Amino acid sequence: MKVNTDSVLLGAWAPINSNAKTGLDIGSGTGILTLMLVQRNPNLTITGIEIEPNAFEESKTNFENSEWKQRLVVVNLPLQKHIPECKLDCIISNPPYFIDDLKNQDATKSQARHTDTLSFKELINFAEIHLSEMGTFSLILPKTESEIFRNIASESELHLQQIAFIQPNKNKSINRVMMCFGKEEKELNEETFCVYQSHQVYSERHHELTRNFYLDK
Repeated sequence: MKVNTDSVLLGAWAPINSNAKTGLDIGSGTGILTLMLVQRNPNLTITGIEIEPNAFEESKTNFENSEWKQRLVVVNLPLQKHIPECKLDCIISNPPYFIDDLKNQDATKSQARHTDTLSFKELINFAEIHLSEMGTFSLILPKTESEIFRNIASESELHLQQIAFIQPNKNKSINRVMMCFGKEEKELNEETFCVYQSHQVYSERHHELTRNFYLDK
């Protein structure tokens, strides 16, 4: 699963407490979310967890070749077997989201995209248990799946604190939703923006979010 718009937007948008010290990237893949977060916060140490062996090796290679490698760890485990050593100030994930769709013939892509190996309920339960009181839990999902996730999360101790609805452009409907949950109940911060303002021209909001991560910006 290569770098895509979803990951770049989430890594740039995800709220992080300035005092955050510990983090976890669930389903690290290439490691892009982890790398973006440690670039944003110089005090943050993050563990990437990745179940798929090839993706785990890719995260490991990218971490080892990073200037922030002292603050990066990756483990090849399912989330259900991972027990953090302390409470987490930041959890981030671009999680599997296909619930009833047909499986991809490529087994590794199927594992990355389907909730069979990690359900929304398991993800929420993990965050409930391991998130610190000041911690943030951020993720991105397609619109329909985001509504399912929010309904499940509403039965937990997590509170939706920020949400961003994303349109590919002004002529298309919302197709992605970024959400940030926490233990503290706050007034919901909500926004809607487009990725592109015109053909192959990124919007001002996209530029504002990602300018520190693209070489041409």
